[in-house]
Amino acid sequence: MRRLSVVQVVGTPWWSGAGEPALLLASDLAKRGHRVKFVCVPGGPLEAKAAEEGMPPAPDVVPTRSVNPKKAWRFVSRLASLVREVNADVAHVHLTADHWLAHLALKCVRRDARLVRSVHHPRAVGGNIASKYLLGRAADALIPVSRYLASLLSERISPSPDRVHVVSGGVDLERFRPADAAIRAAGREILNVPSDVPLIGTVTRLAADREIDELLAAFQRVAEEMPGVRLAVIGRGEFLPRLKERVRALGIQDRVGFHGYHGDDLVEALAALDVFALMSPGSEGTCRAALEAMAVGLPCVVTDKNGLAEIVEDGETARVAPLGVPGTTELMASAFKALLADERLRSSYGRAGRERVERLYDRARRAELVERVYARTLRMEPELNFGENFG
Repeated sequence: MRRLSVVQVVGTPWWSGAGEPALLLASDLAKRGHRVKFVCVPGGPLEAKAAEEGMPPAPDVVPTRSVNPKKAWRFVSRLASLVREVNADVAHVHLTADHWLAHLALKCVRRDARLVRSVHHPRAVGGNIASKYLLGRAADALIPVSRYLASLLSERISPSPDRVHVVSGGVDLERFRPADAAIRAAGREILNVPSDVPLIGTVTRLAADREIDELLAAFQRVAEEMPGVRLAVIGRGEFLPRLKERVRALGIQDRVGFHGYHGDDLVEALAALDVFALMSPGSEGTCRAALEAMAVGLPCVVTDKNGLAEIVEDGETARVAPLGVPGTTELMASAFKALLADERLRSSYGRAGRERVERLYDRARRAELVERVYARTLRMEPELNFGENFG
């Protein structure tokens, strides 16, 4: 296909949530030969990461969520100028405020650039009049990052089905790969856990909606029967004091470690684990933490919250424990105990997880699929056939 001019917009300064997938998609599209301009809120970690990726944000185009008309209009006018300057074929937005303002900017430009929206979180899919207009009429294509989100769009918004294309998350398969003994040992040192201790771990933001209480309850059941087992909670967030209180109330404070944020050494930290757990997708919606764990070759225990179960194969790469039903805690504890007790089973799940990620969740594949959404939207490619887990 011909080289496209694309403007990627994500109104956040943070290297988290929608910021990370938006930037990495922009970078991967550029590697495929497209001209890509990246727009984010300056002055934060995302801007620094963008510079590292060779995608410095467009100067003086500052997204805003402010209701201040001057700030909003400044962004609209600057974005319109950028779209005109680069003769953009596509403006691709990732957050609701960006969507509204980009819609206005393209109206100002009055040219045939297409507006594409990625949908990362259920809260973006409201059923009110504003959401129905924005997602139902003010986008040429919608890219929900899971089938679960696609189902919410269908139920609450009812957009034309030919404008909805599920494209799941992508993993850097070179960085996240099965580790050798040296990397595993380095990870154990980082987490300060002896090499012979069975270790469950999770990587998540410490927030109220991440269901970490459910993980702690299940771990308590495991700890009662397996005296040596430990739990590593990797991440940061405002819920940390509440979680520490919960750990003390459960009497497992000597068995649970809160290890804070790990970035550059995340692969080593993951390699230290025996089993990975994730209770809820992050705000980026792609369940990135579980995908990275699978890429490293870890067996997983997950819930079915908000499409999380889509990315695994129950009984092959992971055990799935449904949330909100009687016996969830017991099911989860049983899954942990079965995996910790059987090294051969862990290895089988780990290999199958790595193979699944290689087949379906490669970053390069994600960029190719988004490229094909652009082509369809621009009427360059009439049919899309995404195969398993995409549609």
